[in-house]
Amino acid sequence: MGRKRSLTMLLAALVAAGMASTAWALDQVSGLGQTAESAALGFVVKADRTGELNYESDAGDFSVHCKRFSSFELGASTHGYPKVEITARKCFRRNGAQRFLRAVFVDRGEPGITWDIARLWWSRSWPVTSSSAARKDLGRVTAGNIQVLAG
Repeated sequence: MGRKRSLTMLLAALVAAGMASTAWALDQVSGLGQTAESAALGFVVKADRTGELNYESDAGDFSVHCKRFSSFELGASTHGYPKVEITARKCFRRNGAQRFLRAVFVDRGEPGITWDIARLWWSRSWPVTSSSAARKDLGRVTAGNIQVLAG
């Protein structure tokens, strides 16, 4: 296990246990790749909740762009990997229809291909819950990588 990964996992565990603050600890989560449902995903989300996320379904019939995020929480997965949970209200389809997002990203190390996890729930209403989600895309990211970067 690399030194950077070890430190990131330790930091995520400390934050999850309430022994450290994400205010100084986390710079951003970013990723690029293909989701479990074959959608194209690209994003950079910072701890101050700025950033962008683009999602386009394989068929091209569901394309959403998010900017400015409502929440950003650092934690650890059940296996101790760095995990970031975000929500967003400022997401819009190409036709202007608003969508709401809840997402969880897990960084399972480098190179990331077929190891990192992205779980996305899209809804027409706020707050986004598993039951309110109109579209779900849950699973591994392929042909890409997710990175949780600590400052």
